[in-house]
Amino acid sequence: MKKSLTAIILLALPVFGWSQSGVRKTSICDQLRQSNRVTIHHDSRLEALLTREAKVYNAASHLQTNKQGNQVLYVQGYRVRVFSGNKQVASRNEALKIEADLKAYNPELETYVLFKSPNWRLLVGNFRTREEATALYRLLKKQFPVYGQEMFVVKEQIEIPIGIVAK
Repeated sequence: MKKSLTAIILLALPVFGWSQSGVRKTSICDQLRQSNRVTIHHDSRLEALLTREAKVYNAASHLQTNKQGNQVLYVQGYRVRVFSGNKQVASRNEALKIEADLKAYNPELETYVLFKSPNWRLLVGNFRTREEATALYRLLKKQFPVYGQEMFVVKEQIEIPIGIVAK
């Protein structure tokens, strides 16, 4: 009797399992989604971030006039730093002397003698790419080997000329 009862149960299990496989199980999330009862609670600052308008870049609003009276646009770029020194008067005079040497070699070079505390710096050029600045660096290093140890390419804010302001 025990053997026949065991046999019946063993034969009935696959049939019972097959009948259950046709039932579709739904998760709570699926049920809520189908009933349209989902509410999202969030911080109001998140809504402000999502609806904030993107700032439109307006180049005309960034135009400035440089020391020579030309309209320029200031952007991130590269220059060659030829000199940097932290002795107040001596470093300034050295930067101006090197600038005069560079201008004698090529009067078209754009040079900038700047004081960024505590250093006087001589920067040359306005280049959009590092490769352009590196080309000038190699040329200057070959022409002025005395200054070559201090020269290197730096990332700076550069001037892009837009037009000339009528005086």
